[in-house]
Amino acid sequence: MIKILIVDDTTEKANILVDFLVEECHISKSAIAHKINVKEARKALYNTSYDLLILDLVLPVDSESEPLAEESIKFLNEIYYNSEIHIPVHIIGFSQYDDLIEIHADSFDDKLWHLIHFSYKNSSWKDKLRSKISYLVSVKNRFRETVEQQNKFDICILCALESPELIEVLDLPMNWKRFETDNSSFIFHEGKISTLYGNTYRVLACSINRMGMHASATVASMVIAKFEVDYLFMTGICAGVKERGLNLGDIIIAENAIDYGSGKMEEDEKANFIFKPEPHQLPTDQGLISKVQNFVNKKNEILKIQTCYRGVAPVNLLKAVVGPIASGSYVVASKTFMESIEDKNRKLLGVDMEAYGIYLASHFLNRTKVLLVKSVCDYGDQHKADGAQAYAAFTSARFVYSFVLNMF
Repeated sequence: MIKILIVDDTTEKANILVDFLVEECHISKSAIAHKINVKEARKALYNTSYDLLILDLVLPVDSESEPLAEESIKFLNEIYYNSEIHIPVHIIGFSQYDDLIEIHADSFDDKLWHLIHFSYKNSSWKDKLRSKISYLVSVKNRFRETVEQQNKFDICILCALESPELIEVLDLPMNWKRFETDNSSFIFHEGKISTLYGNTYRVLACSINRMGMHASATVASMVIAKFEVDYLFMTGICAGVKERGLNLGDIIIAENAIDYGSGKMEEDEKANFIFKPEPHQLPTDQGLISKVQNFVNKKNEILKIQTCYRGVAPVNLLKAVVGPIASGSYVVASKTFMESIEDKNRKLLGVDMEAYGIYLASHFLNRTKVLLVKSVCDYGDQHKADGAQAYAAFTSARFVYSFVLNMF
């Protein structure tokens, strides 16, 4: 909806204008401001951007001054040259005096603004003003739609860290271009992917630059709200459950995300802390999981991921599995602690620090389908194989690319 500022010291005329705008042009009364002198109007334009200014040709400078035609024209010129004033999209001079309209016609014509003759006796002025209002509403709606379309992305690939995770995403052949937005410290990357079905999707990529569920939930919420993404994928590295036959680099796709830190902390009679877990889980969209299952069954597509790795890949054949992932606030480097998490879910495949956060964001915003895809870089014990991180980041990023390429 457009915003309108009426500057007129005649209350009766201003009320007629407001009633016309509300009743016949369907402008919300809250979108209309009325000021009675130049001083008040100047202050309003300092503070607010208006789409339309309706300016009476005879105005007082302030509440103690007499109305003068020359003050309106001075203010008109000030609007144009004063850099502190928010210049309205359009200005209409409004007067019931024919001689003033004739005298000041050039002042408005030079700036491609309009003059309208007001009359209490006939309503011909309404048609002219209605036409201008309709045009401004149409232009603003088209502009808003264009801006919204520019901000709309089909897919987001989110990573916890820039290295090793985001750099593998940005290595995907999607013609990435870096960009930033106002009021955000994040660096975003825009890319495109054309699928085997002939569809082209706009893709957004960024890293949170911090591990953990709180950070992932916050950034995922921001991305979903700001860019209206339809699908949010998170790629990266995780700890795998070795007893499930997982090798380094194997890809885990989350069927659901579990918060293993949810529960109650109690104290026994010896003042020892006892944690009673009450794990909460959030599922992946069933339609999305069905697509994933179909793709995972294409063994050749999974093996292609391994064969295009430029580094030294493990000798084991790469595989992708679907199942639960548990999230918590810790980097797990304890076999005992890892086993305690595994004991709570016999189908658990992996442990990370972000999955539950992005699923929670999607759950509350109820707009975007999310899927966590992470690859095994260790087994959550004290034996951390840092060399496996690059390969794991690569396989998870490539899986998402191949999945979209083949299934969307």
